[in-house]
Amino acid sequence: MKTPRTARRGISTLNLLVGGVLWTAVLIAAGLLAGSARTVRNDDESQNPGANDAGSGSESSVKIGFPAKELPDFEFPECEGGTVSRDSLKGHPWVASFVFTRCRTTCPMITREVMELHRRLSTSNPDVKFVTFSVDSSYDTAEVLQKYSEIFSADPKRWKFLTGDELQIHDLIRRGFTLYVAPNLGEERKPGFEVAHTNRVVLVNEDSIPVATFLATNPDDMAKLRQILQGKAEFPKPGPSLSFTITNSSDQPAGELGLQLKVVPSSQDTEPKSDPAEPPSHTKNGNEQPKNEKQPEDAGDQLPEAESVAPGSEPADPETINARHPSEIPQVLNDRIEELLPEWAKKLPSVNAGLNSLSTILLLSGFAAIRAGKRQTHRNLMISAFVVSVAFLACYLTYHYALGEYTGERGRRFVGSETASLVYKAILFPHVILAVFVPFLAIRVFQHAFRQDWQAHRRLAVITFPIWLFVSVTGVVIYLMLYQWPWRTVAQT
Repeated sequence: MKTPRTARRGISTLNLLVGGVLWTAVLIAAGLLAGSARTVRNDDESQNPGANDAGSGSESSVKIGFPAKELPDFEFPECEGGTVSRDSLKGHPWVASFVFTRCRTTCPMITREVMELHRRLSTSNPDVKFVTFSVDSSYDTAEVLQKYSEIFSADPKRWKFLTGDELQIHDLIRRGFTLYVAPNLGEERKPGFEVAHTNRVVLVNEDSIPVATFLATNPDDMAKLRQILQGKAEFPKPGPSLSFTITNSSDQPAGELGLQLKVVPSSQDTEPKSDPAEPPSHTKNGNEQPKNEKQPEDAGDQLPEAESVAPGSEPADPETINARHPSEIPQVLNDRIEELLPEWAKKLPSVNAGLNSLSTILLLSGFAAIRAGKRQTHRNLMISAFVVSVAFLACYLTYHYALGEYTGERGRRFVGSETASLVYKAILFPHVILAVFVPFLAIRVFQHAFRQDWQAHRRLAVITFPIWLFVSVTGVVIYLMLYQWPWRTVAQT
């Protein structure tokens, strides 16, 4: 009986070589398609650098026309060695930003926006300087900041990262830039939330006078700043220095104070402002109120009109952010992952999705083959599906090792709506649980087949096949929801 022996024969060398070449070509094609899609998006951005410049900035968040007050004298060490002072920056317009490297919320987004501005101005206006102050300088040593600057491809001649005495830096931010910063204490001080600080960047003119602030987490604000620095919009001028006269109840002058005010017409009722050096008393550690409530803006010597606070103009703890914007922290963490992961690791999720798709095709083809009575074809297809699944597992483990090694994170966060998040979790949880059993079930099915115990093979295959197929299909769905979600909202804070 030669026929049974022929059916039990393994894959021929020719079939193995041809199959290996074909599947390798499929994987390479999938990788090239994923890479070309990203390249097309990048090319579109590079060919249309002004595409995002249409926004003029939100009137409620862009602050232009500061009182004409020069920054206090300062001098701090920078990460490349040496120091940077107020006087060393004179003669150049510059942009100040305030972050810390342990930050788990908006700092990566702020630095990414500065990086993009720094890149775009490298040829159009290289005279502009960038200065990033660490608000956590007790941890952010020069060595730490140097590694951080390398992540964001900073040109050390044009972009300086400063550390130094933390109290002096905080004092400069409060008194000089008139913005909010304070260390978190007690229960508020959690890993990644050591300091509460403003999300603004400050434009400083060549005379060391701040002239405007912009929310770095608001794309319209950053587009407005880019227009100014590229010469497409007028460079802001300092507002006038004003005297403020206090009168008593009999309308007689009681004295003059050297306060510098910016008077802004407003249709809203104005309210007195709280001490800028302290967080607003009606918020928790300076967190903003819901949009329909009034709250002081970042302020120091200037006293602008009372207004609803633009999102992100005050620091916020994670509980407040999640209460207002369910996708905010996940999006920030995803941005941080994108900044920190090496390029080879960023491609692995696309490779994994391709492997899961290939496994699905092989499983369905194998099922069709056995239904048609083609046992040898069925066997070869199922073995191929198992090899592809093993390759997926290797890539999956490699990607998550890279996540932990380079970012300290366990994985990306889903950024869809609450309803979409429920759907995502309903798919994710059974996928993860069933994926654990697939290798053991598949190996057991193969063992029955190699022993020619067809009854046990069929009985277990009936259970294994739908589980294996479900895991492969949902693996692709999870990738699409996690990495290609079409309705995700980019945080504006």
